[in-house]
Amino acid sequence: MATHRCPKCGEEYSDTYRSCPFCEEEDAIKHGRPLRRRGGRRLEKRPSGSGGAGGIMLLLMCVIILCVVGYVAFGDDVADAVGIRDAQPAPPPDASQTEPQAPPSSDGQTPEPPVPNEDEPAPSVDPVISDEPPVSDEPAEPSGPLALSQTDITIPAGETGRLTASGGSGEVTWSSSNPEIASVDNGAVTGKAGGTVTITASSGEETVTCQVKVEGEPWVDPNPSIYRLNREDFTLSSSETSWQMKVKKDNGKWEIMGPNEGVTWASSNTGVASISETGLVTKTGKGTTQITATVGGVTLECTVRMS
Repeated sequence: MATHRCPKCGEEYSDTYRSCPFCEEEDAIKHGRPLRRRGGRRLEKRPSGSGGAGGIMLLLMCVIILCVVGYVAFGDDVADAVGIRDAQPAPPPDASQTEPQAPPSSDGQTPEPPVPNEDEPAPSVDPVISDEPPVSDEPAEPSGPLALSQTDITIPAGETGRLTASGGSGEVTWSSSNPEIASVDNGAVTGKAGGTVTITASSGEETVTCQVKVEGEPWVDPNPSIYRLNREDFTLSSSETSWQMKVKKDNGKWEIMGPNEGVTWASSNTGVASISETGLVTKTGKGTTQITATVGGVTLECTVRMS
């Protein structure tokens, strides 16, 4: 496309115009005629109302910027004031504190919990039945007189027999006249050496006994020389009929002893004098006899004359 330069204004324009459009615009503006063409470069130089529109746009932009800045700075306070802040989601319920809900019914609705009926009686509770007898605060009555299951038993040395006590008014205590021959522990009698002892059971003021004979080698006292008789030779006059023999152990006192203490008495001539298990000499005639006491493996002798 060819162009021409206007000799009047010096502007270039297309050869499709018959005359310089810029000059025509200048002339139309000067005389107030309507423009026939648009787009000339001279339009950029003429005054117009575009300055007012630019000021409005600038003002709007300032307003928008101020609104954005204000929202960033004070948006939360404004939201709280007007109640439009986004609601925070509620925390999930604690499963341990949530009561179980009843399952929905067939029609899709949750049934209401049952309302207790005050007129209905409370459910009965079966009483607890105990097999143990009731405990009474009253003292137990005595079950009868004290008694032993046996009053005479024989056991071999090294073995144990059993005695049981019944009745009585309290705790039963046990004792043996010679623990070297037979001991007793809560009714259990254990034979240790040959001989005879008395087992005693006591409860309150009651006392019962049992004669225990132990079969086996006789008991031998480790210190036999410590035993002595109260007489080694004596004579009973015609007016005297008996005499009590006694035994003293070591420096102790004279005591009447028999099988319970491990002492065995004998008379060499019962036609002159007899002797009991506990050492009582009784006249049976005239003459002389030997009284012996065997204890701890030692035999003690006494000569007795009857006149």
